[in-house]
Amino acid sequence: MDPRLQELLDHHEIRRTLVDYCHGCDRCDEALMASVYLEDSWDDHGRIKGPGAQFTREMIADIQARTMTLSHLLGQSMIRIDGDEAGAETYFLAVTRNKDGDGVTCHQLGGRYVDRLRREGGRWLIKHRDVIRDWSISLPVERDWMAQSGLKDGFRSNADVSYAALGLRHSGAPR
Repeated sequence: MDPRLQELLDHHEIRRTLVDYCHGCDRCDEALMASVYLEDSWDDHGRIKGPGAQFTREMIADIQARTMTLSHLLGQSMIRIDGDEAGAETYFLAVTRNKDGDGVTCHQLGGRYVDRLRREGGRWLIKHRDVIRDWSISLPVERDWMAQSGLKDGFRSNADVSYAALGLRHSGAPR
């Protein structure tokens, strides 16, 4: 195969791994989120860090306890491939809505995932992740201008329309 085509495929597969992570995290789908890590992986998300499977359990529990919603938006990725090893830097924006006493606060984090990945069993998986905070802000939600828009709400279960559209099955009911 032309090495440029292989590089293109590798980049696509690495981006797919990143997207699976974000979908699993946002929907609190523990199995999907954990599936992107190698067995001997490490994720450093600041106050929550650990091996991939343990990190996933702790992060999902934290997300469910502290947030009403979570949404990730991935930006550009710089990816360098070296055989079955790769490095990637991917910009992200993560936004949560949190119930705070009698109000709601919107927290935004702009940063980068700096990943070391390894191809195993034909799939690119995360070996080590550092999360870099470039900026963050918290804003009180005074009103939700789209609350009465008729748009469907997102769910952290099979009730989310994305699961049927993508042919996925959520790994379990929210805690």
